Amino acid sequence: MNAELITTGTEILLGEIVDTNAAWMARRLKELGVNLYYKTTVGDNLDRIAAVMRQALGRSDVVLVSGGLGPTVDDVTRDAAALATDRQLVLHQGSLEHMETIFARWGRSVQDNNRRQAFLPDGAIPIYNPVGTAPGFAVEVARNGTHPALLICLPGVPREMMHLMQNSVEPMLAERLGADRVYLSTRTLRTVGLGESVIDQRIDDLMHLSNPTVGLAAHFGQVDVRVTGRAGSPANAQSMTDEVADEVRRRLGFAVYGEGDQLFEAAVAGLLRERGFTLALLESNTGGELAERFHSLLNGQDPLVWDKVIRSTSELGEGGPGEIVSEAGARWVAEQVRLAVASVPDSDVVTLAVCGTSDSAAGPYGAYRGETFVAVGLGDALTVKRIDVGGVDELARRWSGNGALNELRLRLMTASGSAPGTP
Repeated sequence: MNAELITTGTEILLGEIVDTNAAWMARRLKELGVNLYYKTTVGDNLDRIAAVMRQALGRSDVVLVSGGLGPTVDDVTRDAAALATDRQLVLHQGSLEHMETIFARWGRSVQDNNRRQAFLPDGAIPIYNPVGTAPGFAVEVARNGTHPALLICLPGVPREMMHLMQNSVEPMLAERLGADRVYLSTRTLRTVGLGESVIDQRIDDLMHLSNPTVGLAAHFGQVDVRVTGRAGSPANAQSMTDEVADEVRRRLGFAVYGEGDQLFEAAVAGLLRERGFTLALLESNTGGELAERFHSLLNGQDPLVWDKVIRSTSELGEGGPGEIVSEAGARWVAEQVRLAVASVPDSDVVTLAVCGTSDSAAGPYGAYRGETFVAVGLGDALTVKRIDVGGVDELARRWSGNGALNELRLRLMTASGSAPGTP
């Protein structure tokens, strides 16, 4: 079954609000095993909405429309559906009575503009809305030589759309799928330390598979590898997905830090906790971003016992090398952190110092890349790693920060005997 999504609303088309409905509906369709090939946004214009509907009905088995079922003059989805399917709008008495019941509960009477919501394309299947006034509806549209297409229109209010989708539309689609239903299984491997192009080279043959499919999504110095299998049963879908995902994990090795929706900082905090360590953190160009990420972890996962942000070594006292963005600067800073936390009752404190270029012109896409030196103190050992990016904007901070966290992660794994070598 091939589906298509249409979102109506000039405010969405012009970027005044974000279309969260389409993203949510797409995820629900994926879980049902329904193919989604097109998503369209169209403004509140009768003729253009009708044209988009006609186009969608000509190429998709199911067309889901969100928005435009309210009582105002710019809510024209009902009219567009009637126009696109060559039908008249007719009053649906059951929908009107439902609306009157709700309005009576509020101590109000149904006005003419509200009454418009009870008009549906002739022959439409009403989808009652227990959490709002606007009913949804479904219209079967005949096609030459194949099964009828299904046009489903739902309210744009997210709470109402979600309720109708889960309780009415999804059972309807599952029934139409019948024995042809396809089950999906997805695993997302989260990686750090390898670029998208390097990962692409390592798993190139897997990315050419048709089932399961393998895709990449890069963001802020991290890359997610998504593996999705489709089969006639949940067990078979999971089995084929696991086989490929496990092979991806084998090829990428220690670059894989977790799966699913696991945050990188949560994975690092977990390693610290498993090994009985806490963390003392000093940041320069990252401006406290790493501390904030750790502090945001829930359920007691925050590993920090000390954190500070500086701009120069003078903020830590006299005797420093002057230049913070250097190996010597990072080593000296790390030693000051060690001295600062020497009195912490927990003696198993790991220190992390992040010393990078604080010029606003530096960054991954800046006038120059800059640099960041990361010092990790673990027991009696102190290691310093240079990362070839610095800067203070959002992208630079996240990129440098992830590089620093990855260096900490690799040192923790090495210390525990899980020497990662080269990812």
